[in-house]
Amino acid sequence: MAGILSYGAYVPVWRISRDEIARNSGGGSMAGERAVASRDEDSLTMAVEAGLDCLGSLDSQEIDELYFATTSSPFVEKQGAAIIASALDLRRDVTTCDMTGSLRASVLAVKAAADAVQAGRARKVLVLAADARKARPRSDLEQSSGDGAAALLIGAGDGIARLEGFASAVNAIPGPWKRTEDDYPNVFDARFDTRYGFLNDMPQAMASVMAKCEVGADTISRFALYAPDPRSHMALARAMKLDLKTQLQDIMFSSVGVTGTAHSLLLLVAALERATAGQWLLCAGYGEGSTALLSRATGKIEQEQGKHRGTKYALSGRLLPSYGHFLDFKNEIDTGWPEWQKSSVVRYWRDENSALRLHGMKCRACGGLQYPVSRVCALCGAKDSYEDVRLTRKGKVFSYTHDYLLGPGNVPPDGISPTTRVVVDLEDGCRLWLEMTDPDTSEIGVGTPVELTFRLVNEKSNYRFYGWKARPVR
Repeated sequence: MAGILSYGAYVPVWRISRDEIARNSGGGSMAGERAVASRDEDSLTMAVEAGLDCLGSLDSQEIDELYFATTSSPFVEKQGAAIIASALDLRRDVTTCDMTGSLRASVLAVKAAADAVQAGRARKVLVLAADARKARPRSDLEQSSGDGAAALLIGAGDGIARLEGFASAVNAIPGPWKRTEDDYPNVFDARFDTRYGFLNDMPQAMASVMAKCEVGADTISRFALYAPDPRSHMALARAMKLDLKTQLQDIMFSSVGVTGTAHSLLLLVAALERATAGQWLLCAGYGEGSTALLSRATGKIEQEQGKHRGTKYALSGRLLPSYGHFLDFKNEIDTGWPEWQKSSVVRYWRDENSALRLHGMKCRACGGLQYPVSRVCALCGAKDSYEDVRLTRKGKVFSYTHDYLLGPGNVPPDGISPTTRVVVDLEDGCRLWLEMTDPDTSEIGVGTPVELTFRLVNEKSNYRFYGWKARPVR
């Protein structure tokens, strides 16, 4: 038997009002807000954040396989899961896999993880799902979409929730699609896809998994169901004769939006955060058919609750001041900032332990911690006498500066966009010089608590360079 051992989630701090989008697009507003990944965030960095939340204090070296489900990978030909494995400091022999091409890839990844555990091929499998989809300006998808990530750790035994069964329904309906040459997803006819796809396939997969497990709909406490919009979500619930107040998990449309591949797992995480022992939870994803999974919370569930940030990120955020900022974050407009220099891909690969795994050096002679790694200890001068150590990710600002000549930078209330640099003293005593991301510049000062976050550092030499930055503690 395979079960869910842990969970995690991540939603960016930034939001944009749908009224603001409507004012600039000339259409009607869907009301509420949607989550927006910052200019240095994408599906890969958000997956790292969800993974860190999921693993918490667990030993990352125990992970045997990692699956990354997304339809918006920053690379067309390069495995995102491999970069994520480095950022999470997993073992070198971990099996990594990207699962893409469908919005239900996340639920399929959970099924693959459960199969691997039940077959004895893996002890623990980390499933990450994230999307930061670009939508055509002035389209409905621009308002309905949201950016976010979710994570589940699957392992042997019951865990906090037993995975009781899976079922699928395949349908090659011409729903949303995106070719390699397309900038945005294409939609044939949303009403056609909803009527003959979504409202046909989702009930079929859900009914099938309930029949396999001999469980009736009235027995299930929470239904965590993907839907392209609230209207379809309610139509599905009514078709399944669910109690809208007690059984249907909130779709988070008004505060986050529909987070693509991650959405069904994000809702399942929200359900796990409030589940009690013995409750049945049904999660279903949609895309070219549907896949549903049925789980049952165990007596360990309440011990896990409160250990993770989870969907707390979804409750609040900071509003972007304008539609222009939103387009900037989505790389829809050229800011005009030049590419200052080329970057060495080979050097980046060589420095993987520092840049991606966040390893510093501990001098064997004096015990001092330093970052980045160098051959000579800056404290005592000992040469080639150190060991790699994983640094902590929390600390306080020792010093800072706002650079108004380098940009584009942050989004402070006054509209001026400096780039903030900070010297951070980590909890383990190591001192780092980092770029600050997502700050309110008026709140940055000496002693401000910060945490490290995995972000896009720059995009040069036709490559995307990732690394660690500081952000205010959320």
